[in-house]
Amino acid sequence: MKALSLAWGTFLKVVNKLTSSSVFWYVVFGAAAFYAYKRLTTPKEETFLELPLPNSGSGLPKDWNPNPLVEDFHAYFDSWFGNSDDLRDAYIKALSLTNDQFHVLVQTYNAKYGKKDAATLWTRVTSWKKILFSWNGDQQARMEQRMIALKLNY
Repeated sequence: MKALSLAWGTFLKVVNKLTSSSVFWYVVFGAAAFYAYKRLTTPKEETFLELPLPNSGSGLPKDWNPNPLVEDFHAYFDSWFGNSDDLRDAYIKALSLTNDQFHVLVQTYNAKYGKKDAATLWTRVTSWKKILFSWNGDQQARMEQRMIALKLNY
């Protein structure tokens, strides 16, 4: 019992010494401000989702999830040394989707990364065309044309 009392007393001394320091309170308030800033500036995923879909959702398979392809695009655009074949494969997968799936893909990317990275999928796709790739970029031009046709070029 005496050991517990001694441990509790030592703990209180440490806490009192820590909280009496102004540096401690600067760190606490700084962490709270940073947390509040992140909470207030991170948009919800639904922020950018726009309905109705091009074919009223009839082109969406029941268990289809756009997130793996969204993550493929983001992984490439977020990396410094991405493999251009990964981007080409992501374009090929995206271009094989139905209009409704493509629409949901773009909106999901924008909802997840549009404000965080300050770039939508449209701005990412169009900004990468000036880089020399090991392929001719035909998929990129087709991706741009499809985004323009579905009015997703923003």
